[in-house]
Amino acid sequence: MAKPEDIRENWDICMQGNCSACPTYPKGSGEGLFCVRGHSARPIERRGCNCPECPLWTKCGLSEMYYCFKGNKP
Repeated sequence: MAKPEDIRENWDICMQGNCSACPTYPKGSGEGLFCVRGHSARPIERRGCNCPECPLWTKCGLSEMYYCFKGNKP
């Protein structure tokens, strides 16, 4: 399993309907790519998770959900 890289291409994937469209996403936070950068600095209320629908989740063999809540711990 490869951890996604913190690069512009992956940020664009994240913001094109994955994290940005997630019911749990902290709107207006300017954050994203939680599977790489770690959990949100804002309070998170779990209301559903789009992680399994993200191309990075599949491409990198990720298996967790709610990265915005808990980050990507090794």
